[in-house]
Amino acid sequence: MASKNKVSSQAHIPLLENLVDFYKFVGAAPPLSKDFDLREVDTQLMNLFDSVVEPFRHRFYCVSLYLEGGGIMNTGFWKTTLSKPALYFKTPNTILSWVIPEGTRKEYYILFTEAFLIKHKALAELVFDLPFFQLEKAIPFEIEPEDAEFLAGIYKTIQKEYHSDNIDKFEFISGYTYLLLLNVRRLYFKFAEREQELVLELKSGDDALVNKFQSFIKQYLPDPAVNEQARTVNFYASLLNVHPYHLNAVVKRVTKETAISFIHRHIINEAKSLLIQTNLSIKEITFKLGFNEPAHFNNFFKKQLQVTPAIYRTQGGI
Repeated sequence: MASKNKVSSQAHIPLLENLVDFYKFVGAAPPLSKDFDLREVDTQLMNLFDSVVEPFRHRFYCVSLYLEGGGIMNTGFWKTTLSKPALYFKTPNTILSWVIPEGTRKEYYILFTEAFLIKHKALAELVFDLPFFQLEKAIPFEIEPEDAEFLAGIYKTIQKEYHSDNIDKFEFISGYTYLLLLNVRRLYFKFAEREQELVLELKSGDDALVNKFQSFIKQYLPDPAVNEQARTVNFYASLLNVHPYHLNAVVKRVTKETAISFIHRHIINEAKSLLIQTNLSIKEITFKLGFNEPAHFNNFFKKQLQVTPAIYRTQGGI
């Protein structure tokens, strides 16, 4: 699925929730599944798509293997001239539009939604940890012909399974897609080593997300209206407008601990300070830290430090 940014006077940008809506919007044949699709596109098949597509938002992930055709790819603020095989990506909620150029064209692309990922946890955890699905601007990059040939083989394997009648085909497709993305990740990191701007973008983006995460913990943990929600990863992921798996992956990459461990550590540190430096009762501290019952706080504290809050206070924090 080739795309090129274009200026549009379109007032309303539609949001396409699934792949059925997407293919209807671009004037192509519907997919076999509303949450997963793979297509091999050549010059003849491109004629089945609308040549000009107005801007739209979408809910899917896309990995395209561009094999032939040449041209300029515009994705966000990045502009790349493709003169040999390349990979490029689309992430949920980004705006797309395109004008299909004339001439020879050949590519494979795979599309899947979060609904598909929910059914395949291992694949979901990988996807939300992949840097090329984390940037607001997807970055195309060129690869060597031998790498393109290898990846094309994986696409063909997925394609064959996708069009089979096997009852368990999506379990296999999930596994093959996992393998595809592992190989794409390896190539992406090789590319990133040559692009210092990209490396800085990745690091600054991760750091900014963790800083916001930490700031929200400090803001919402003491809020009585939030209560136990403020101790869940889902709560903060929603505030940050990211998937919980993505938040966990970034926090782990930056801090070497999981998102839930990060939350728990903050709660424990806050509890320690309140127990040692204030005269608040344990019941008052319980509610201040978002627990509904002193017993819940007591069990949480003991699980983390192997002593109860009362004993910790009497021992002076030792």
